[in-house]
Amino acid sequence: MQLQRFVTEVFEELGGVVIPVEYALCHVLVPEAYTPYFQNKTELELAFDFEVSQEHPESEFVTFGSFVLEQLLAIVHQNANSTLRFAEIERLELGNPLKKITRYLENEPGKITIVGERPVLGLWAVFQYNITYVADEKTQDSEQIWVNLLTNEICPEMKRKQNWIIYKQESLYTYPIPETVEMSYAFEKATKYVKNKAEQQKNIQSNHTILEKDVERIANYYKELLAENKKRVSRKGLSDDKKKELATKSETITLERDKQLQEIYNKYNAQIEMNIDNGILYFIPLLEYNVEIQFRANIKQKTLFYNPITKDFFKKDTSVSVDAVQTTGSIGNN
Repeated sequence: MQLQRFVTEVFEELGGVVIPVEYALCHVLVPEAYTPYFQNKTELELAFDFEVSQEHPESEFVTFGSFVLEQLLAIVHQNANSTLRFAEIERLELGNPLKKITRYLENEPGKITIVGERPVLGLWAVFQYNITYVADEKTQDSEQIWVNLLTNEICPEMKRKQNWIIYKQESLYTYPIPETVEMSYAFEKATKYVKNKAEQQKNIQSNHTILEKDVERIANYYKELLAENKKRVSRKGLSDDKKKELATKSETITLERDKQLQEIYNKYNAQIEMNIDNGILYFIPLLEYNVEIQFRANIKQKTLFYNPITKDFFKKDTSVSVDAVQTTGSIGNN
């Protein structure tokens, strides 16, 4: 069973001991350093089959979304630095693909024909960012971003379903990677996305009404000080030294005002500090479908990928018309 094998390998990698008891049932000695993740339990009885868990009510049923699996995945992600993960898919197949592709492309007019199908490897880059908002006090946050390297698009759905991925540390398949991967572009896109999101969060946290009132209060206070000092300068009979002293005082008041205003702006407009904590590259088997869509005299070609994790398609367009194919004469030669 893939899930049982995954859980066993993680516990053993952490320094724990896994003792098989019977089919789909095992006893786990949890390493002391990780007991807080499991409600301070030093031993666990884990069942990987629902019926087995019913026969052993003292056991904890491990499945997707269960407490034990969630905690293990949290430990794995926290300990990650930069690593490769190769997803294991039990059956890479799709029943009635034409019907499902037609449903996916329901807004495309014309007749759809599958002209090619093959297994390939999809790649997702996962970047974990630490974000610090620096104002009167520091507040910290984190953000995980998944980027589909075949389309260079941010992929929230894979982030939501990451706990469904069972993976190994070594390559399991020899499928081709269908697109050229641009890791630097993916990293730049992820970083820009996080920066924009952090700026939005900062704006939500900022209280602009209070800021405006404080700025007005400080500006009026120093305006009065400068006006009073100006009156003193305009008095008759002042010596040159006294005039110079009052002029210097005006400069000091202006500098103090600017300093106070800057402190107020910093207080209500947090500075954002970001750093990358870790990065993970997932290799996930996909089904690639090359399809033609014929509508009247035009033919479009599209490349679709079926993702067994999300149970859905995503696409890479290579749309050309019949005229374009006849003109270039190169599409079928590549």
